[in-house]
Amino acid sequence: MRNKKVSKSKMVAVGAGIAAVGAGAYYLLGPKGKAHQKKATILMAKIKKEVQSEVKKAKKATAPLYHKAVDIVSENYAKQYKMHEKDIKAFAKKLKAEWKKIK
Repeated sequence: MRNKKVSKSKMVAVGAGIAAVGAGAYYLLGPKGKAHQKKATILMAKIKKEVQSEVKKAKKATAPLYHKAVDIVSENYAKQYKMHEKDIKAFAKKLKAEWKKIK
């Protein structure tokens, strides 16, 4: 077994990542978890509706146009809701994957 030396900056980064996961889990699963989950669900529905609205404005919907609309809307919401930024990015990725079903 090798002895690996880990730099302090890597240890701090790992610790910060673990703390962020713990905070996110507490936020969604803690005492007020149900209320926070409901807010997150409502937020995702708003994003989806806004993306659909942006795509409807175009005369011909294409994959690049749809992906750009998803990016713009998700970036705006990620800036507004810092607590849900990772969830918003994951949801945007899911919306982009749904393009094949939509067309």
